[in-house]
Amino acid sequence: MRPSPESAVAVMTAASASAQAAPPTYTSPGGLVFRRLAIPDDIPLIHAWFQQPHAKFWCLQGSSVAEVRDLYAAQLACGFRDVHIGSLGGEPVVLAESYDPRFDQLADHYAVQPGDLGMHICVAPARRPVRGFSRRVFQAVMDLMFDGLGARRVVVEPDAHNERIHVLNKTFGFVYRGDVQLREKVASLALCTRADFRTALQHLQEIPA
Repeated sequence: MRPSPESAVAVMTAASASAQAAPPTYTSPGGLVFRRLAIPDDIPLIHAWFQQPHAKFWCLQGSSVAEVRDLYAAQLACGFRDVHIGSLGGEPVVLAESYDPRFDQLADHYAVQPGDLGMHICVAPARRPVRGFSRRVFQAVMDLMFDGLGARRVVVEPDAHNERIHVLNKTFGFVYRGDVQLREKVASLALCTRADFRTALQHLQEIPA
């Protein structure tokens, strides 16, 4: 169950203070540089990403720039969500959202543990196909969650029909717990500990090129 409004306010205040103290950027071992989303500067860029076919599960196709701006302004103001842009070689390539699941509807569907961190990811549309690019970006976002933001366990709830993200999740160690009915979708709940992630990386290194 979600915390009471009183305890939520206290923890959100602490979360906000922690976010202010965190480094403004994080560089993954794979070379991606993450910084916090800048409003309004980054909004036209991510709005364009959301209009692409591969981003249909974000349910923002047809939205206006102003609507996306207001959405992310509210997320950053709430105190238990954070948003980062990851760049490679100076070019933005991924949007990474993180959130404290204690204050999300997901808390009604599984037992939240200390150190759990929810994650959403939207990879920028590729200008040209690059083999292994999505995996490289996904791994960098996971590094951000564990090493940059201090997660003990990463939680995801993708649309049950989003087969592409299910493949990536499982590749990097997520264990699926079944489907749950959220307000806006039927979601597949999956969890990944740091140990799960490291084991998955070891397995990937053992696969012949």
